Amino acid sequence: MLSEAESRAVRRGVPDPGIPLPRAAAPTIALFFGSLAVWVVATWLALGGNAPFWVTIPLHALVTFTMFTVLHDAIHHAAGRSNWVNELFGRLSVPFVACYASFGMFRFIHIEHHRNTNEDIDTDPDAWTTHGPWWQLPLRWLTIDGRYAVFYIPRLRTRPRAERIETTATVGLSVLVFGGLIATGHGWELALIYLIPQRIGVAVLAWWFDWMPHHGLTDTAQKNRFGATRVRVGMEWLLTPVMLYQNYHLVHHLHPAIPFYRYVQAWRNNEAAYLTRDVPIMTAWGRELTASEYRAWRRLTESFHSDAAADTAGAGHDEFHPLAVAEVRPLTADSVSISFEVPEHLRDRFRFTPGQHLTLRTTVDGAERRRTYSLCTSATSDLVRIAVKRIEGGAVSTYLTQRLAAGDVLEVLAPTGRFVLDPAAAKGRHHVGIVAGSGITPVISMLSTTLSVHEDSRFTLLYGNRTAESTMFRDELEMLARHFEGRLRIVHFRSADPGPEPAGPYERVVSGRIDAEQLTALFDANLSPRDVDGWFLCGPQELVDDTRALLVDQAVPRREIHVELFHAAPAHAGEHGVASTISATVGGRTSAVDSDGHESVLEALLRGGLDAPYACMGGACGTCRAKLVRGSAEMEVDYALSHDERAAGYVLTCQARPTTERVELDYDA
Repeated sequence: MLSEAESRAVRRGVPDPGIPLPRAAAPTIALFFGSLAVWVVATWLALGGNAPFWVTIPLHALVTFTMFTVLHDAIHHAAGRSNWVNELFGRLSVPFVACYASFGMFRFIHIEHHRNTNEDIDTDPDAWTTHGPWWQLPLRWLTIDGRYAVFYIPRLRTRPRAERIETTATVGLSVLVFGGLIATGHGWELALIYLIPQRIGVAVLAWWFDWMPHHGLTDTAQKNRFGATRVRVGMEWLLTPVMLYQNYHLVHHLHPAIPFYRYVQAWRNNEAAYLTRDVPIMTAWGRELTASEYRAWRRLTESFHSDAAADTAGAGHDEFHPLAVAEVRPLTADSVSISFEVPEHLRDRFRFTPGQHLTLRTTVDGAERRRTYSLCTSATSDLVRIAVKRIEGGAVSTYLTQRLAAGDVLEVLAPTGRFVLDPAAAKGRHHVGIVAGSGITPVISMLSTTLSVHEDSRFTLLYGNRTAESTMFRDELEMLARHFEGRLRIVHFRSADPGPEPAGPYERVVSGRIDAEQLTALFDANLSPRDVDGWFLCGPQELVDDTRALLVDQAVPRREIHVELFHAAPAHAGEHGVASTISATVGGRTSAVDSDGHESVLEALLRGGLDAPYACMGGACGTCRAKLVRGSAEMEVDYALSHDERAAGYVLTCQARPTTERVELDYDA
C-alpha cells in the first residue's frame, strides 16, 4: 500500500470527490454474491450436461470479470471502511479470477501499476498490455497474468513473510488440485469450467482495464496523474454497465478508494476541475476530445432531443447583445468569416443547433440595418463564427467584408432559425447537402457537428461555385474530408473553371452548374435517394426550387427535404390589405397600431414603435414569425414556414397584410 507520504503526494492537487466511503459497499458485496450464484448455476449446467459449452463458457468468463471488480475494490480498500471487509471479500474473490495467485500478490502488483502508471514495461506491470505491434496485443492480453508472475517472482523475497507464505501455499494448492483433476480424468471439465473461461475473462480485463484507459498516453503517474489515464465517453447507456464503470477509469486512478459504482458521480462532482487539467478524453469509437470539444459534445448528446430545434427556433425574441469581433478572416475575394468574443455569462445563450443563424444590428450610412448570417462552425466547438459574402450594392455586406475589423462591436441576437439538423437525430444516418455559394455556411456547421458527434453518421455535400478560388471554406472542407475518412464525401460543381481535382480521395470536381440533369446523373450513378435520410438545400431560389421539385419526383418524402433561402425573389405586388387595427405581443408586451393595409404587418408595427423581431424582410429567414391569434392576413411569399406551422396559424409578418379589420398576433407563441 502507499505510504502516508505517497498518499499525501497523490492527494495533492486532486479535487475532493465528495463521496464518503460506506461502512460496507453494498453493491460491491452484492456483485460478489451475484457472481457466485452465476458461477454455481453455470457449473451445474456444465457438469450436468444441461447446457452446451457455448452457453456455460461465457457465463464462467463473465464471473471472472465481475469477481475481479470485487477484488479490485478490495485491493483499494473500497469495499468498505472496515479492513476485515476488504480482506475477506478480496480473498474470497481471488479464486474466481486466478486461483493460483494470492490476494497479497494481486494487491502488490496492482498498486505498483498505480504508482508507476505508463512507465517502462519493467516498472509498470500493466504496461505489458499496451506495448508491441498491434497484432501482438490480443496475445499480450491473454498472457497478462504470466507477465505478472515474471514481474513478481524477482521481488518475492522482498515481500512480507505472511504474503510469501500465502502466495506459496496458494500456488502449491492450485498445482495439487489441477494435477488431481487431470489425473482422475476430469481435465476436460477443468478446462470447460475454469481454464478456458478464465483465459477469456483475463483477456477482456487486460483489454478494458489496461489497454483502453492507458494506450497511447505518454504522461506517467509521477509526471502528471491527470494525464496518465483517460475516460471514455459516449454510448454510456451500454458501456457503463457492461464495463462496470471502467469507462471512467481516470476517476479510479485519481480517487482509488471510491467504489466502482461511484466513478460517474465523482466525475460529475468534479468535471470542471478535471477539464481544467486537460484530462485525456476519448469517445466510445476512439476519437480524442479536447476539454472544449467535450463540453460541447456533452451538451449536444445529453441536452438535444427530438424537439430541440422547435424549442430553440423561435428564441429570437431575445435582446441584442454587444459582441466584440475577435477576427475577420478573408475566405475568398468577396467573402470573410467573422468570429466573436462571447463573454462567459453569455456562452450558454449563444449555444446553437447546427444550421441556425445570428441576426446582426448595425448602423450603416446613418440608418439602422439588420441582417442574418448562418453560424458556420461545429456546435461542438466554443467558436461563434459567421461568414459574409459581399453582395453588389449591399450596404451591410460591403461594410462587414471591407471595413469591419477585430475589436469592433456589433449588436447580435442569440441564435435562432428552423433550418437545422439536430445531432441527436443524426446518429447512424446519411444526410445530403445541396448548396451553392454562401449556401455552404449553415451546412458546414451541420456536417462538421454530426460527423463529430456520431462516428456512424455520413454526409454527402454537393457544392456549386464558379471557380475553386470563389469557393468559401475550400481548405476547411478539404481538411474535414480527410479527417472523417470517407464519412464525408464532397462533389464540387464548378460552372466557370473546374480547376484541378482535389488531392484527397473523398472530393471530386464536376464541370457545370448543379441542375436537374447533373443531379439525375448523380442519382443514377452512386447516390440513391432511397439511401438518404435527409436533404438540406440552401442557395439561390432557382436551385432550391428546381432541386426540391426533382426530389419530389424521385419519391423523396417532403418531410425529408429542408430548405433555406438567403435571398428570396421579390413578390409580385398583389391586392392591398384592408384597413385594420393590428395588435402584437412581443416579450410579454402588447402594443397596437392602425394600418391602411398598404404596408405589411411588420412595417406597421415597426412604424408604431414596437420592437418586433425581423431580419431579411424577404420571407426567407423566418425571424419575423408570429402566431395569428385573431383575424386573418395573407402572405405574399413564404419560404420559411413549414406546413404544420401554417396550419397552426403562423405567418411571416414581413410578408403578411391584414385582410380583416382587427388582427392580433403573438410573437412569443
